[in-house]
Amino acid sequence: MVIYVGNIPYNFKEDDLKQVFSDYPSVVSAKLVIDKQTRRSKGYGFVEMGDDSEAALAIEKLNDSLVSGRNIKVNNAHKNEPTVKE
Repeated sequence: MVIYVGNIPYNFKEDDLKQVFSDYPSVVSAKLVIDKQTRRSKGYGFVEMGDDSEAALAIEKLNDSLVSGRNIKVNNAHKNEPTVKE
């Protein structure tokens, strides 16, 4: 399962994001979205977890939690699906 994490402090690195999820051992990867021009974090990223039930627990426990002075937003990432116009 892939989890969306928003409102991440801009100075965070991917290791910092992994650390936020350190209580959940099924973390496979953590990726921050980086602005191509400035090479700075855009303030959100994605965490991939190998266990869906653990991912659901992480979402429940970490959503709206305080991390480095910011309340992060944690929820299930939705795949971008093409919009069908009629």
